[in-house]
Amino acid sequence: MHRLSFVEEKILHIQGSPVKVQKKMINSLRLRLIPPHGEIRLSVPHWYSDRKAEQFVLSRWGWIEEQKRTIRAIHPLARQRYEEAEDILFRGQLYTLRIIQSAKRTGIRIGGDEIHLSEPSGASRSDRQKRMELWYRKEMKKQIDPVILGWAAEMKVEPSEWRIKKMNTRWGSCNTRAGRIWLNLELITMKPEILEYVIVHELAHLIEPSHNRNFKAVLDSHLPEWRRLSRELKGEMDL
Repeated sequence: MHRLSFVEEKILHIQGSPVKVQKKMINSLRLRLIPPHGEIRLSVPHWYSDRKAEQFVLSRWGWIEEQKRTIRAIHPLARQRYEEAEDILFRGQLYTLRIIQSAKRTGIRIGGDEIHLSEPSGASRSDRQKRMELWYRKEMKKQIDPVILGWAAEMKVEPSEWRIKKMNTRWGSCNTRAGRIWLNLELITMKPEILEYVIVHELAHLIEPSHNRNFKAVLDSHLPEWRRLSRELKGEMDL
């Protein structure tokens, strides 16, 4: 008997939002929101009707709205305007940016649920962005150094160095020959356990360069929750 192996795609408009429905040779449903814009994508078995797909999406709409807010915040650095009263995501917490004009004191500090940025009068948005991103880098370095050193010791690997940079398509990368790890600056906006997962993922490549079974076994042995964290990072939902 011929077995269906193709993927059928269509767009359903639900609650005013386009939902890409992909019919595949699968037995369960998979709902995902794709960064950076929060595209809604649902994979269903070939026999699943459009009506059932729509009902399922509607039943998860609260989760979808929550994930959309999260995904919009996950990539804030490219869209951040650094204006007064703007929402700033830092280490998984939402803060309000307060800009303080000061002739004597400049700097950035957290006060309650606010980030206070003191700057001289006449500072441009570009200047503000550079200062904020420099602050992100310093704060991220303080966060990652003990995490990398602790996990490297536990996993018995020796990264030669680790650096931070802005990346458009990756959360991290590992040059296994040089032992060098790069981490996306965007990770400073996420809760610490997500950053920790990405660090462990990259360190695991110093044991196994590819994403094969051995690599997954390394993650299983050191960070059993890695699958949940990976799905959360990708904006996927457990069904």
